[in-house]
Amino acid sequence: MAQFYKELKKLRTSRGISIEEISDRTKINIKYIKSIESGDFINIETPYLRLFLRAYADEIGGDSQRALEQLDSFMGTNTIPLSPSFNLKNENTEEFDFINESSSSNENSNQQIRKDLLKTAILIGVFIFSMIILKKIFNGSSSVQLTENGPISKIKTLSISEKDLGLNYIIDNESEEILLTNAPFIIKLRALKKINYSFKNDTLNHISNFVHSNWDQNLDPFINQSELLFSTTIGLTLYINGVNIQNISDYEHPLRIIIKPSPPSMIIQRYKPID
Repeated sequence: MAQFYKELKKLRTSRGISIEEISDRTKINIKYIKSIESGDFINIETPYLRLFLRAYADEIGGDSQRALEQLDSFMGTNTIPLSPSFNLKNENTEEFDFINESSSSNENSNQQIRKDLLKTAILIGVFIFSMIILKKIFNGSSSVQLTENGPISKIKTLSISEKDLGLNYIIDNESEEILLTNAPFIIKLRALKKINYSFKNDTLNHISNFVHSNWDQNLDPFINQSELLFSTTIGLTLYINGVNIQNISDYEHPLRIIIKPSPPSMIIQRYKPID
């Protein structure tokens, strides 16, 4: 029984079948056929050894099932059943299992690398395209300028001077309200769109400025009587010491606020154009 592989070789030679013919038909590498015929099974992995032996035995007209049983006895292993639907001739045996399988793995790896590179290239392209679009949006002809704090409007809105106010407007109504807070006064301005204003602290001259759209702007604290003059208050929210002064918002014409420290109060003057 220990010489079963020699019996297989003897059967092959007696039928005039060459090793090359078996290799061509089964695609088994010649070196593995020679290993089978010499009983040198150590260099063939067990699953492939059984496949090769069965195909070899079938090709020479031997009993492949008995050859496998003899192999198990010789190797001291249990029988590993082979799928009856497996046809070794239709498979790329040695080359497929030991070479093509490795090539397939490398090809899959290369395909994954190419996919990753393609994704990276697409992301870079989208980023560059976005930067080009932003540059076009925020270029010199744009009405918006990019700053460290975000985009700001470059549209010039005309502030109103005391002279313009006296020539083109008259007071429509005036009211006075008590402030539920004491000096020092801190004013915060918030605007939905750019609004011009001027600020006068005590006897100092008016200082013209503007509030950027969607920005919060805090004025320096003051304790003396001061006033604010807005060209309009549409979209404007004004806070005095954190209190929202609601009744000055959304007036389309100039509006003046005079803040008095003693007693804490404010005078609201609304202007309208002269007909």
